[in-house]
Amino acid sequence: MVHRVTIPHVKDPDQLEVEINAYRDESELSIQRITTRSTIAAIPYAGSALLEIIDGLAQRRVQERLNCVLDEIKNRLHELGDEKIDREFFRSEEFQTLLFLLLERLHTTHDRDKLRMFGKALANASSTEFTADDKEEYIRVLRELSANDLKVLNHEYLKGWTPHIHNIDYAAEVLVSLSRLQGMGLVLEHVKVREVPAGGTGSGRLDARMAASNLLTQPARRTFALSEFGRRFLQFISVQVSPTEGPT
Repeated sequence: MVHRVTIPHVKDPDQLEVEINAYRDESELSIQRITTRSTIAAIPYAGSALLEIIDGLAQRRVQERLNCVLDEIKNRLHELGDEKIDREFFRSEEFQTLLFLLLERLHTTHDRDKLRMFGKALANASSTEFTADDKEEYIRVLRELSANDLKVLNHEYLKGWTPHIHNIDYAAEVLVSLSRLQGMGLVLEHVKVREVPAGGTGSGRLDARMAASNLLTQPARRTFALSEFGRRFLQFISVQVSPTEGPT
């Protein structure tokens, strides 16, 4: 009986050097990871939470947010029905662009209402009602608005006749949102100069002085109203808009 002896394969020196270098690099990376985790763990109060995020909590949260968006797309498409949906739109480059513009924001958006707006907007982009609209502009605006901005934009004070016939005192944080909304063209600002009562002193000079004093002590009033672009935007994200129109 013949016994066969297996001779181990001797690696090429160059191949052996490559494997040694790869092993060394991996060892250095492992040491770096250990050092980084030790540094993070030593951070008071926040260390353990940061490690949870790094170890996969962030990915799980993003997946949950994505699921919320996908559920809302499904629900909105069901509401629209076959007759209002352009099926070919979902295969277009435009839809791909809109989709990735919103997916980029999943890492920095945790508000559930806004996530649902993401889903509704993506579904409405396929609606024949918005065929002629600049849907990418709507999506870019939606990305940039905070939850508070969206609440201010959808407030009744901006709709119909309300901003034109009522004196509205805006809180400081509301004015911040209104300025941002105005810059995006979603609301329009109107400046109304307060009327100066007619002079009754009998002296033109004294009446002029009193009029100037009234103008200084009673500055012009700023009002804000929803623009047509803002109205269409709210419809695009499926926010109910009152059909009542304001004055032209």
